[in-house]
Amino acid sequence: MSEPARSPFAYTVLRAVPRVERAEFINAGIILFCRERRFLDARTGLDGARLSVLAPDCDADEIVAQLSAIERVCRGDPAAGPIAALPKAARFHWLASPSSTMVQRSEVHTGLTNEPATTLDHLFRTLVMTPGARLPRHEGWSRAHRLSSAPDLVGREIARVRRLHYVYRGDANTRDGAIELTFSDGSVVMCDAAADWTLDFYGAAWVDPFPEPISDSDQAYLDRFGRWLAYDVTEQMPYSWLVGQTVRQAIPQLNDLLELTGIVLRTDAAILTLELWAGELRAFVTRD
Repeated sequence: MSEPARSPFAYTVLRAVPRVERAEFINAGIILFCRERRFLDARTGLDGARLSVLAPDCDADEIVAQLSAIERVCRGDPAAGPIAALPKAARFHWLASPSSTMVQRSEVHTGLTNEPATTLDHLFRTLVMTPGARLPRHEGWSRAHRLSSAPDLVGREIARVRRLHYVYRGDANTRDGAIELTFSDGSVVMCDAAADWTLDFYGAAWVDPFPEPISDSDQAYLDRFGRWLAYDVTEQMPYSWLVGQTVRQAIPQLNDLLELTGIVLRTDAAILTLELWAGELRAFVTRD
């Protein structure tokens, strides 16, 4: 059974700006609009601890009230005023307009989805609930290992495969996440989605920034925000089809701006396709 056609959507990130004149902010919510699915909703959440670092004297309740009002407008609450009675497209246009208040909006981003509510939840977890870098810094691995260009993979034999998935409250999002290939010569290449929705490559194996034993403070962080975990899928189908195979072709996939947004690796026995979906990396392995 074929997957339903995906629909275009647009979203904006809500930013809490405690001192407008300083232009410092933290992400505090997502508004997502999908015209084809007649969907408009918002998820908001203000991290008071992070806000207090930027502005200890800021009135967090005022920001929370603004965020709550935005949610009510999205959902058409009659008590939210006349804007809430407008059609969904008009409401999104009004909500996504630039603002100079303590709650501001990012530029509007777009993507494709077949489940707007799930996409909204995903964006909220990855852009609002997860602070800092997508893959946390570590003394053994950091974004300094980022390669300046796509590596030459042709002629290299795949020996091991790992996937990185985000785990929140025990639930692993196994659809999305970086992929790490170890080759027979011991070299490692990890591919992940960049913040600008292009592909990034790293030349080192990822290292978990939260090794055992986990301190109480780190555990509190993980309980609240979740974490990335690496899963060795070398012996799991369909990834096992790649093991022991030599890359024969590496076919880049470019968008209209000629940016690298995907890559197809062909071996004698299998094909690994890497592509971006809603700003995250997805990997598909098929028999050749």
